[in-house]
Amino acid sequence: MAKVSDLLHLPAFKGIRVVAGETGLQRKVEHVTVMEVPDIKRWLKGNDFLITSFYSVRKSEEAQCRLIEDLADTCCCVAVKTGQYVDEISETVKKTADHCGLPILEIPFHLPYIDLLINIMNLLFEEENTASILEKYIGDIIYENYTDEILMVERGKLFGLAVDENYFAAVIFNFRKKYTPTEQEKKTMHFWCQALQRYMMDSRAIHGCYIIRLKKGLLLLVEGEEERLLEQYLETELEETRVRRMRKIEGQKVSCGVGPVKRGLKGIRDTYSLSFKAMNVGNRLFADQYLHFYKKLEPFCELEKILVSETKNVFTDILDGIRNQELLDTLIAYYECGASMDRVAEQMYTHKNTVKYRLNRVQELTGLELKNPDDNFRLYLSVLALKMNRDK
Repeated sequence: MAKVSDLLHLPAFKGIRVVAGETGLQRKVEHVTVMEVPDIKRWLKGNDFLITSFYSVRKSEEAQCRLIEDLADTCCCVAVKTGQYVDEISETVKKTADHCGLPILEIPFHLPYIDLLINIMNLLFEEENTASILEKYIGDIIYENYTDEILMVERGKLFGLAVDENYFAAVIFNFRKKYTPTEQEKKTMHFWCQALQRYMMDSRAIHGCYIIRLKKGLLLLVEGEEERLLEQYLETELEETRVRRMRKIEGQKVSCGVGPVKRGLKGIRDTYSLSFKAMNVGNRLFADQYLHFYKKLEPFCELEKILVSETKNVFTDILDGIRNQELLDTLIAYYECGASMDRVAEQMYTHKNTVKYRLNRVQELTGLELKNPDDNFRLYLSVLALKMNRDK
């Protein structure tokens, strides 16, 4: 996909200067738009190369700065034509753009918009065809839509994918099952996935990173030449706080599943399906978390086959005699808090003695003792079964 830096090499861009936001020159360009209305953002599609004369904000540097801040998560670049409504781009606006990492280009007054538009659209058309073919290729691998493995490996080499030599891991960002995202939220997800893609590509552990659209989210297929190096990178760099800080969609609307590192065509399919497995199991057991690694959740993913059932089983029957929701919530919190009475009391805003009383009632109703290892194991599995079957 074309980057802002690629456009600067086009003949039509001769005389255009980068005046701010140089750190964002590697941003991807998907659309080109000319806008002079106050509410520009509502018309943008995401990763827009925006051409403007600043007409709608010509009277105020403060308004120009607010516009730059507002566009930073949607536009890949803002090209400003000076000489008609603003004589020059102010230092304040430049500093704002530098802070946001949003490239600002200065278009000379004599240069017609149409020359830029035609050149950018021609380049995007070529890039879009390549991206669509690559997306279809990876989709064919994931859904095993092929008959000749050798041919698929050779096709991958045309895109720079060494399917038979390198290692792959699937990183899935998905809107949660019961949430219907807005178009703006979809665009925002795509934007920060591209930001993560750029971040990953700066590492020597990453050979390639490819974005594929899914029904309710996006897949980042990460490629590395060394298995252990790729595993270490994902474990250390793809962590909860960093990704939460990078994303723009708030609340519990989105979750992420990270598949294990695999090799070959079958490996790509496996890491893809296991990333979904990790995300689904993680959402049920650890709803407060955002990132779910299959490698960490593998035992729980295996237990899901036993614990999740359309009918009652030996684990769900254990808690059948407990009708009081507070007792069940306290038992769940007990295991979530690492069997610490103090942490349970703090989490549930109640007294420690109340927690003890409720757990004693659980033991009376189930006939199982928390201090007995075998009984504790049964109770823990029954809590896992309860959480895993919540959506059924």
